[in-house]
Amino acid sequence: MTIDKSLARKISGAYQSTYGQLVRFFRSRLGNSNDADDLSQDVFTLWLNRKAQDPVKENRAYLFKIASNVLIDHWRRNHQQSQSHTSIDEVSHEQNFEQTTADPSEILEHQQRIARLSEAIDLLPPRRREAFLLYRFDGLSQSEIAERMEISISMVEKHIAAALVHCKKHLDDQSKYP
Repeated sequence: MTIDKSLARKISGAYQSTYGQLVRFFRSRLGNSNDADDLSQDVFTLWLNRKAQDPVKENRAYLFKIASNVLIDHWRRNHQQSQSHTSIDEVSHEQNFEQTTADPSEILEHQQRIARLSEAIDLLPPRRREAFLLYRFDGLSQSEIAERMEISISMVEKHIAAALVHCKKHLDDQSKYP
């Protein structure tokens, strides 16, 4: 692959001015410096390997768009890996739980917890509730939710995070004062 010198200078300049910002962007979302460094490098690699011939008008905006996509891919890969690494102990525990007859008090407690969770979800603002339900119960990705709801991925992240905090707080408050 050959890169003309003006593009190489442009990328070099963008690397020098934006690399640290990208690392901070990833680190703040992942809490891991090694992954932040690797993903920041991936952003520039993707820029170098892009097929489009149109010039990039706003380097920083373009790089952060790539970074958002790289982050989503990273989360998706990690989620798939964690799903595929279910241990035999977890599977056998789930089977044992299903095979045993649960104590009626445990069943009642479980039903009450589900009712409190349903109540917490009902108390969410409509758009937040929609994003949360699409993510947790319909299994849509954040980018799919953003597209469906016609909002940014960042806004989807905020809705989901706020909904999780709200539900946890509601469940905690309800368990303190039954």
